Amino acid sequence: MRRLLLLSLTLSSLAFAETTTEVQRFRDRSPFDRTFGIGAYATGWAGAYGGAGLGARVRIELLPWLGTDLFGEALVVTAPSGIRHDHPIGFNLFFPIRLGNVVRLRPLIGMCVVASFIEPTEPQAPRADDVLVGAHAGAGLEIALHHRLSFFVEGKAVVWMGHDRSVQGWTGAVGNEVQPFLVGQAQLGLTLHLGGS
Repeated sequence: MRRLLLLSLTLSSLAFAETTTEVQRFRDRSPFDRTFGIGAYATGWAGAYGGAGLGARVRIELLPWLGTDLFGEALVVTAPSGIRHDHPIGFNLFFPIRLGNVVRLRPLIGMCVVASFIEPTEPQAPRADDVLVGAHAGAGLEIALHHRLSFFVEGKAVVWMGHDRSVQGWTGAVGNEVQPFLVGQAQLGLTLHLGGS
């Protein structure tokens, strides 16, 4: 019985020491001190059209006042006929404002290109695909959960330039005029921070 109690105390002490070390590392080294990161997030659009999907990004932060996100997303967009899916790829330039070791603001600007496809409901119907170009601005809040992990939430205003399109039954049309589309975008997700000790 004494051996079991001694073993239990030893294991508890080791677990406590490890936890204390992790807490101290978190206090001493913020995940925001690391140069690279990879993230995954849920995203949604509302405005000229609505949509929802998933995204992933790579963060590179070589300067304390400037960073870059390279991102790719896949969204299903509401469409009156057929199934529309959009695939943006682009970048953010962000300007981190540290509010201590565990919280920071991320004002951001950026651009992206969207491959947008409408799958008609009729198998032989013509397609109405397009490529849109957009610019965006917004801000985010990032909260450290661990010395290598953070949670983020962001909001952006996005202006796309593209063609008006319609698909109805056996017909599909892409307009000749390039016009703007304004949407608001929200996203929330996690970033794994890499580099450093």
